[in-house]
Amino acid sequence: MLSTIEIECLFMETNEFGICCENCQLYWICETKWYQGEKGEKHICCKSCNSYADCLIEAVKKRVRLKKGLREG
Repeated sequence: MLSTIEIECLFMETNEFGICCENCQLYWICETKWYQGEKGEKHICCKSCNSYADCLIEAVKKRVRLKKGLREG
């Protein structure tokens, strides 16, 4: 069984992790999102967000659906 950190790294490396969204309490003032933008990186959900666990759960569910050959939705 993978640890939470291993799961996070797997999804971040494959760009399957949640995108930073307006549900984040720091969305408009987030330094992490700003630095990602400066580097031209994708704005991914980070641990500063209250919805971080939700993004991780959704990424895991998406991966499971894809492995089973099911469409999203």
